[in-house]
Amino acid sequence: MRFLFLILLTFGLALGLGTLSVAWMIDHFEGTEIVVVGPWHADRTAGSPSADPYAKARQARSGNLTLGLGEGVAFRARVDSDNRELRRECSYRLEGAYPPARIATLAAYDFDGRLIEAGGERPDHLVSLNWMREDDNAAVIAVGPVARPGNWLATAGDGGYILALTFYDTPVSTDSGAAPIPMPHIVRTDCQPNG
Repeated sequence: MRFLFLILLTFGLALGLGTLSVAWMIDHFEGTEIVVVGPWHADRTAGSPSADPYAKARQARSGNLTLGLGEGVAFRARVDSDNRELRRECSYRLEGAYPPARIATLAAYDFDGRLIEAGGERPDHLVSLNWMREDDNAAVIAVGPVARPGNWLATAGDGGYILALTFYDTPVSTDSGAAPIPMPHIVRTDCQPNG
């Protein structure tokens, strides 16, 4: 009887610890093919058959569709360019160069992958076809709870979030990584009293 109990205990511990380690890896391990440019992180192989098992498990768990290799690439940022967590109570400015792409989108998501809906007529996502541009073709984008002139992505509520900047039909998705990828800086401009 004691032998059977020890076997069941061993299997229970192995199953429980194995499940916990896989869950931790899915939440914390970004992958082997991650491209990091400042605060931006992207996995160019996430939608391809060659994606690592943890990337496939993350996609299966979230239920989100991914772009295939060559279709585009999604960059995500959890921190600004000074390595501070992005907060919904704070305002930010995206400035600098963007990689070439046929079209790009910008949106804010909570940590569970749900779009942060700003409510009312406030913009909760932006599409590059509608971006106002400077004389040198640069696009400066404001992100935050307070309306700004020009390109503005609204956030609502409080707490951390993830900015997703997705480029469609871009050479970045199939590039070998030899050339540097131009990505905008995320600059914190101010915070509301509780941010």
